[in-house]
Amino acid sequence: MQIDNTIFLMGRISEKSNRYLTQEMGKIGLAGLAPSHGDVIANLFKYQEISMSQLSSAIFRDPSTVTALVNKLKQRGFVQTRKDEEDSRVTIVSLTDSGKALEPHFQAISRDLYDIEYQGVTDEERKTLQCLLAKINSNF
Repeated sequence: MQIDNTIFLMGRISEKSNRYLTQEMGKIGLAGLAPSHGDVIANLFKYQEISMSQLSSAIFRDPSTVTALVNKLKQRGFVQTRKDEEDSRVTIVSLTDSGKALEPHFQAISRDLYDIEYQGVTDEERKTLQCLLAKINSNF
């Protein structure tokens, strides 16, 4: 049997990047929040406002998890929710002014994360890595 540590390495990379994100989020006043909270905020930068079910699909989390993430961000004053005017069963999430003010910080954190990730990696190697990881992901 051939021993392969690829899954182990992917897990370690995930752990280390999440630790980095948590540390950097703490520096901008988001201590106590997880990277998955950052996923919610980042998607709101992209879409401005989004339904809870669309957000759930966008961040690959189940609806109950998204509800908990959004509720914590609401408590911290970064997001707000409202019922859709056309369908009261749908909850729409958007950023507050405090949440919107985080965008330049998130952009800087993302830039720094990618700089770390691809340090010493050529453009060709990056493209190959992304292609291979996409294939491995689809295998599961």
